[in-house]
Amino acid sequence: MSLAGHRIVLIGGSSGIGLATAKAAVARGASVVVAGRSAERLESACHEIGARVEIHSLDATQEASVEAFFTSVGAHDHVAVLVPTVPDAEARKSVRGFADTPQQTMEIVIRHKFWRPVYCARHARRHLRPGGSIVFITGQAHRKSLPNYPLVAAADAAVEALARELAREFAPLRVNVVAPGLIETPLIRALPTGHRDALEALVGPPASAAHGYGRGDRGRDPVDHGQRLRDGNRARSGWRV
Repeated sequence: MSLAGHRIVLIGGSSGIGLATAKAAVARGASVVVAGRSAERLESACHEIGARVEIHSLDATQEASVEAFFTSVGAHDHVAVLVPTVPDAEARKSVRGFADTPQQTMEIVIRHKFWRPVYCARHARRHLRPGGSIVFITGQAHRKSLPNYPLVAAADAAVEALARELAREFAPLRVNVVAPGLIETPLIRALPTGHRDALEALVGPPASAAHGYGRGDRGRDPVDHGQRLRDGNRARSGWRV
């Protein structure tokens, strides 16, 4: 499907799934607005994407900054919030079992996984053109009971519940969720070598997850299974009802 003439905002589009999504959107004719925290990654993404791209520095955990960002960007057709669970490497090291994870780390997980989508949805809505959409990313932690991921699981479940309610409240705008399995991103590449080797057969490429974001216009059921990723990974999407 052609995206010619569409303007797409990608929060966290400078690497991994976000970057793959930006490149796929531009290849289909869209222009993209990529926002993120790292100026270096934004510049690199801009060079890699090439045409029809603008970049903005943004800390999406600060609501005032998110509001100012969307006011500056103005009218657009779609927004996708594609930020990782815990972008800070040191904080990731402290994610353990529920009883052992420090309070500060718990707050970081909830701030990044839940409040960023909340702020972006709240302030993007008024600038979305008719026929537009909002897409969140979650994961598999709340479906597969992964060790040491209780807070991530809770946040993912909360985002999917939020999406269902916003789909009703924001209609006829669409509110979607894509929940990929393991994807080869900088977070996966940062794992110790032994862990990466153990997961190699299960990890799909970022482009396979990015494909899920192009399917949003076709979903009809409140919860619909999306495309199967490489090696059995599955994306699950919540579509407008």
